[in-house]
Amino acid sequence: MQVDFGRLAINQVIVHAIPRKAKYDDNPPPLRLSEVVSPLEEAVRTQLQSRLRGDLNAAAQEVVEDPEHATQVPRVIQSYLEASDADLVSVSRQLAIALRESQNGSNPDGMLLVAECTLEDSRTIMIVKLEHQDGVQASFLESDGKKTFDVQQVKDLMYTSKSRVYKIGIFSRAQMGTGDGISGHVADKQSSAGNAAQFFLRYLGCRTRQDPSETTRQFYERATDWINSAVPHFETKTNYTVALHAELRSQSVDVSPREFARKHLGVDDRDSFLNHVCSEEVPRGGFTKDTERVEKMLSNLQFKFASGASAVIPRTAFDDGIASVEQTDTGRSRLVIEDEVAPQVKGKGERGKSTKPVDSEQASLGITSDLPE
Repeated sequence: MQVDFGRLAINQVIVHAIPRKAKYDDNPPPLRLSEVVSPLEEAVRTQLQSRLRGDLNAAAQEVVEDPEHATQVPRVIQSYLEASDADLVSVSRQLAIALRESQNGSNPDGMLLVAECTLEDSRTIMIVKLEHQDGVQASFLESDGKKTFDVQQVKDLMYTSKSRVYKIGIFSRAQMGTGDGISGHVADKQSSAGNAAQFFLRYLGCRTRQDPSETTRQFYERATDWINSAVPHFETKTNYTVALHAELRSQSVDVSPREFARKHLGVDDRDSFLNHVCSEEVPRGGFTKDTERVEKMLSNLQFKFASGASAVIPRTAFDDGIASVEQTDTGRSRLVIEDEVAPQVKGKGERGKSTKPVDSEQASLGITSDLPE
């Protein structure tokens, strides 16, 4: 479901402090839970909305409830969204306690912001988990004799380098699943590709909606289709294709279409590429890479020419400088392979005798042909 997070409106906010719980600590520091919603000045509300809208539009991934990770959080979220009179303070305290219980000892001190929001005219709850490597020295305010935290402090953490990372989960009544539990969106500011950390997903009891291998396949096929249909020059097509294959063959666990375009495409091509390739299924901010469904297509590049000639070249030949593509003065393109000739040459396709073996020697092979439009 495509969602315009630019319409997100924050109505109320409550903040809790979540001290680090050591793995084998039988007496961890207690949670510091607010008793009432936090005072929210209009200027702070506006700044929070702006930052969170931008983060969600840039990196949100659709998630659905994961029955394999049983947690009370989906039921808490669902009950809140379905009951118009649900108490934000009570719900947020349940979410804070569940977060502490899900910690494994490696999580630093942090804060949990829970917000009652409106998104596309629908009742919405937003959960923001902030981590702070040096600890959070949060202090309570008094509001009608009850304790609460200052949202200004959360805003400062999000807008400065003091905050190491924060993660966002957002769920609206309009996005509620049809019998299969909750669904919503998650964005992770720790990941350059926007992928949500597995810890946060487990806490929410959710998983990303689409299989990473299917997302990777769609990205590869859409990117290849764009290269072949929208890029006029053969040399540029080759460079973009080699970059695409290298990206998918790299050791990175994530793929960010936005970062790929910035690093490898010409400025004038970037918007066209992203508009063609990206969708709810292939988010611009990024996704987890799984090349299982495209593995066979990543080893070689196939070139087809208007004359009917074709060539299959290992992608590594371009990485090693053995193969290259040149533009000629006539408007044609030349595929150049500079390597040792193998000990034999065989015919392929129709049945027939192979040619005689030739001596191995240094050779430069040039193929020139009109390219298909």
